[in-house]
Amino acid sequence: MDTGFPSIGGSHAGIGGENSFWPSFTDIMMVITMIFLMATSILVVRNWQLVAELRESIAAERIASQMFESTSQENATLEERLANAEQSNSILRLRLLKKEEEFKLAQTAIREQESSIASLELQNTDLQSSLQQTRSQLDSAKLEIDATSAEAEELSRQIARLRQQLTQQQQENEQSRTELSTAREQIESLTQSGQKQQQDIIQLTQEKSLLNQEIESYNQQLLTLKGDYETVKSKYEELIKPARSAKGKYIAEVYYIKGQAGNVIRYRQPGDNEFSTLSLAEVEKRLTQLKSEHGKDLYVKIIIPDDSGLTYNEAWEFMRSLLVKYDYYYQ
Repeated sequence: MDTGFPSIGGSHAGIGGENSFWPSFTDIMMVITMIFLMATSILVVRNWQLVAELRESIAAERIASQMFESTSQENATLEERLANAEQSNSILRLRLLKKEEEFKLAQTAIREQESSIASLELQNTDLQSSLQQTRSQLDSAKLEIDATSAEAEELSRQIARLRQQLTQQQQENEQSRTELSTAREQIESLTQSGQKQQQDIIQLTQEKSLLNQEIESYNQQLLTLKGDYETVKSKYEELIKPARSAKGKYIAEVYYIKGQAGNVIRYRQPGDNEFSTLSLAEVEKRLTQLKSEHGKDLYVKIIIPDDSGLTYNEAWEFMRSLLVKYDYYYQ
């Protein structure tokens, strides 16, 4: 019987030699095998994706763990660097205070030298004015000498013409000669005075030149001091960093300034939320107790701000006294 549809079993003959409607066993097994292969392929692909995701998760966990360890180490290193930097900053502030005091002394000396130079320049101006007046007087004296010589010639002519008045004219002539001698002595005295004033002017000029040289020397010394400070600063930074470290130490902080009512000392140790204002005796009492408890692990951190109002000697003596008594590095 022909229905127009192909048989599921292909060309296999059914029971009794006729085409059967039901599929054969081979067709069923082939379909089952195909379904099994497809399911297996899907499972393999899914398992491969799950393995890849698992590997990525493990790698991400490993990277996160490494980043956490690296961050922890960096935080610890940054805390140590911060403690060392603050201590170095305090010591450098002390150095800077000292250099500023030396610089102020040098500026004071320079201002005194400039004042002396201004005074010498005023004296030089006065001496030049006096010399000008002396020269004017010398010119007047020369004019008087010329006038006196003319009078002497006139007297000689009068003597030649008036012999009868010889005695009187001779007396007048002697008087004129005396006046001439006096005038000449005055001229010589004024000449010597002018020479002396000229020498004084030369000497003052030399002194001015020496003062200018001294000012240049002071400026060079100031530049040298600045260079020495930068050299000492760089060497100190190279030496202090590896020598003294707050790593693994019990850090006690002491803050020191000079207030309007006197010196102010603030203290903080691990466990304290903020600084406490104490007297020096109380601070030393607490540091003594910490020293007995922690021994060589006690790190005393001295904080002296820029606007502390302390001189270099005051700040240095305070820092040195505490460090020598209690800090591990100085024990």
